[in-house]
Amino acid sequence: MSERYKKIAFGWKSSRGIGIALALLLASIAVSMIFVEYMAARGLEDRIETVQLGPVSLPVRVVLLPSIGVMLLLVFSWAYLVEETAYVRATPGPRQEEALISIKLVKYAALVTAVFTTTLFVPYLLGSFLFLKFLAGIVGVMRFLEPYARSAISAVSPFSALGGASKYLISLNLAALMVVAVTLLFARRKKKIFRPGRR
Repeated sequence: MSERYKKIAFGWKSSRGIGIALALLLASIAVSMIFVEYMAARGLEDRIETVQLGPVSLPVRVVLLPSIGVMLLLVFSWAYLVEETAYVRATPGPRQEEALISIKLVKYAALVTAVFTTTLFVPYLLGSFLFLKFLAGIVGVMRFLEPYARSAISAVSPFSALGGASKYLISLNLAALMVVAVTLLFARRKKKIFRPGRR
């Protein structure tokens, strides 16, 4: 026998919602800055432009401008996931609703950050010297994996040959697309389960 679900009305202005949104913003800034520093050490041109705001001149690092988009993407993906999956059994009680929404707030903030960060750094980790050394060690022990290792290296090689700016743009866009895809797929799957009025 199927159960009925109802949607939880959640106040985004609550201290929990605002606190986790701020933590997510700070996490996205930290990830962006680490990535920019990592890329700058590998050939990414880091220019500083001066923006005039009335009598004040502000120096702006051009490579950090996409961080604004990253922040918005992570916060909106997180909010969308929480909103689309905020369902509980039809008669849960207020305590259960509060506990469930708290778990969802933290879980989905961690999910969007993890997906973005993993997608952002994985191409570089796969092409790194340490990874190649690790791969050679595994192939030395298990010879049957050699064709797969060669295929993996061949797939990563074209990316490694690109310039710093191209790698930066490809990585950011790929990570952003991955967050959007995971968000939409996850929300759609959960919505099928928690369809209102389902009996």
